[in-house]
Amino acid sequence: MKVKQIKQRGELVWLVDGRVNGKRQRMFFDTKPQAERWLKAESKDTTAQQWWLGLTNGDRADMMDAFERSRDIGFTLRSAVDYFETQGRGNKFLKKCTLGDALGTTGPDKRHKNWEQQPKATGFLGSKVRMGVARASLSTLKSLMYDFRDYIGADTQVATISPEMIESWVDEGGVRGGDWATITKATSLKRIRGFFTWCIKKDFLSTNPGAKLEGFILDDSEPCYLKLDQVIEFLEITRKHDPELLTPAALNLFCGIRPSEVRRMTQANISIADREIELKGKQTKTRRRRFVDISDNCLEWLKLGGKMPLPNLNHRWHTLIAEAKAEMGFDKWPHDCLRHSYCSYYLAAHENAAKAALQAGHTESILFRHYRKLVKKEQAEKFWNIYPEDAQDQFKVVAA
Repeated sequence: MKVKQIKQRGELVWLVDGRVNGKRQRMFFDTKPQAERWLKAESKDTTAQQWWLGLTNGDRADMMDAFERSRDIGFTLRSAVDYFETQGRGNKFLKKCTLGDALGTTGPDKRHKNWEQQPKATGFLGSKVRMGVARASLSTLKSLMYDFRDYIGADTQVATISPEMIESWVDEGGVRGGDWATITKATSLKRIRGFFTWCIKKDFLSTNPGAKLEGFILDDSEPCYLKLDQVIEFLEITRKHDPELLTPAALNLFCGIRPSEVRRMTQANISIADREIELKGKQTKTRRRRFVDISDNCLEWLKLGGKMPLPNLNHRWHTLIAEAKAEMGFDKWPHDCLRHSYCSYYLAAHENAAKAALQAGHTESILFRHYRKLVKKEQAEKFWNIYPEDAQDQFKVVAA
């Protein structure tokens, strides 16, 4: 700012002319000392500067952007605030939130020594922890959502994520550029839509950008199951490799219990006297208690296996599957083929979809759609007569 003498309305006055916080300011004084004192006091007033420096970079960027846009349109920021103060009463405005903050964390990982110092569960993932989502499911969800975060950028504002950005992430197979199968794309898009639905509830968004994308057409493919000779071969491989694993193998094959459910079982779940397995709600995928009958041949295979829970079951089971895959000539072990075999042969033998669904722990419509007429009744009868060679009946059925 400058102090200079000018003539105003025919009289000489002293003018202080310059800019204060970006705005031109002109002050008039009768004498030069008065003008200089005012200028000195004004230069010491750093209130506006301190206020500006106290803002975050994001707030400063918003202020500058809003200021420039208001000038282009022809109104001031003050007039905009005054307008919304009166006209926008009762309206709910979106909150600012980055993608990283919205996703949050699953909380402390107790596998690490310093887990007590780790931050608590937050954001979308934290809400899943509070809901009680199973650890395995939570791990899968976390991996997918972090892939999305790394692809889009953790500092990206949630409100700026467009359908095109989501579509690009799906089409490119995530941040690593993987060749995703159609079912993977469909599942990933479904989970992203769920995340944005949560964002809407938290007032980060008004609409779901994932809902604006078309879904994927999935083939109603038949589940893979083992043929009779493959069932016998797998049981023989299991007995030679690790006899104790005949228990989880029989529970998968002849009771249809999911591998994840088997890992949560104890011997108390198995009642030999009642010929029944009782799974608690916390042990099942659906969180509902389930009762499964123990067939005659399953009982004989259970007698040869170990008592549940088996130590180090997860590692031992993966080792067995790797050996069985190699010996049986599979390039890739068929997904959940033991349980799928149970559902196929049980439905064919009993011809009762409702009972089969009740035993397997899923809906009747799913079971009927996937497993109807997958195997013949005579094949099912042979399946339920597969016994170990040293069983009481002293025989073993061979595949036709």
